[in-house]
Amino acid sequence: MKRTVFTLLAAVSMGVAQAQPGTAMPAYGYAPPMPRQMAPMPPPAAPAFTKGSPAAVLEEGMGRLLKRLHSKNLDTDSLRKYLDNEVAPYFDFAYMAKSAAGNMYRHMSEGQRGRMAQRIKEEFLSTMVQRLVSYNNQTVNVVSQRMHPNARTGVVTTAIRGPQGYPTRLDFRFYKAKDGWKVFDVMANGQSAVVHYRRQFRQTMYMHRGRDQRPMIRPHRQLSSGS
Repeated sequence: MKRTVFTLLAAVSMGVAQAQPGTAMPAYGYAPPMPRQMAPMPPPAAPAFTKGSPAAVLEEGMGRLLKRLHSKNLDTDSLRKYLDNEVAPYFDFAYMAKSAAGNMYRHMSEGQRGRMAQRIKEEFLSTMVQRLVSYNNQTVNVVSQRMHPNARTGVVTTAIRGPQGYPTRLDFRFYKAKDGWKVFDVMANGQSAVVHYRRQFRQTMYMHRGRDQRPMIRPHRQLSSGS
């Protein structure tokens, strides 16, 4: 209705302007062109990804997660359990621990490596729970997939758009494992999770080293053991 009123007002105003003194009258039979009502542009079609590809795996997982977030029974405990059972298996926290530890990783025992990977997993999932509990109908779109020429690794880009503000870009880095595609890093607007854990590891290691001046391997044992 508002658009119709606006169109009529526009036509009337054009006719009045033509009838003002000192202006040439339009030719007989002339009528000002009516503004066209443009049809709304359809949303861009979502790209089709090959079944079983990293993007298709992520798209399916995101769909299940959003369905879970739209459910009425959403609390911290149930969400954490869901992430632990349904989301965590798609991530390689052992690789994230190895990358964060760098050269020190080869000096660690299997127990230390496992504890460090577990700590990264717990921190990662806890951060996800905090963000997802405040979910407010944001939309998640899988934008693109870029594969390495060896077809063993790839990057999947997603855009999270809320009711207001600019979309947040998330890049998921995958590699092909024996049991399927695994995420080994996530980048939020260019900020890498692995780089974050690497800095965190080094800060903790040097903090312990500066406190008691023990060899570098000793603080690493303390960090991986949770002390």
